Amino acid sequence: MGKEPSALPANALVAGPPWAPGINDLARLRAVTGNSRVVIHSVVRGASMGIAIPDGARVRIRSGSEDMWRVGKVIAFLAGSRLMAHRVVYEGQRGAAKHFVLTQGDGNWLCDPPVNRSTVVGEVEAFATADEWHPVAPARIRPYKEFAARASQTLMRLALERSPAFAISISRPISWLRMAPRLTVSILRRCGAGYVRH
Repeated sequence: MGKEPSALPANALVAGPPWAPGINDLARLRAVTGNSRVVIHSVVRGASMGIAIPDGARVRIRSGSEDMWRVGKVIAFLAGSRLMAHRVVYEGQRGAAKHFVLTQGDGNWLCDPPVNRSTVVGEVEAFATADEWHPVAPARIRPYKEFAARASQTLMRLALERSPAFAISISRPISWLRMAPRLTVSILRRCGAGYVRH
């Protein structure tokens, strides 16, 4: 039996094109901060976290060790050239899957592609909508979204434990399904259908 690698390269098996500047900046941040828990502020754009983190809210991200990124916690991670903030719904259990977590926005129907732990910036511990900071609330998924959410999570869990590369490959069509309504509205708007609302 071979020895299991301690970590995957930062650009290996990311669920989107690796964005070298972002990965390099994240590596620099980790090198400078070491094991200390640095606080980073950012702004959330979009409603994917539902009421747990409203659109336009400022968030406080605390870097730290991987043991902080457990199921139920909201993490910030690099997804291509974007910094995303979604809730951890599953942690890989064995082999290469241990280097990944599955995340999902509380307001989304489907879970995200697997997230390589090397792309995680830290835990989102609070948000502010004005000048007042609030802790991130527990997940509250609407009942009509619950079935689709659970089904997509189960599919991605099975695929991730089989092979992270396989899970990422099947996550692409799932991502297109998740984005299809927004893309359709965007295309209709560009075609001059001014009555389309989102």
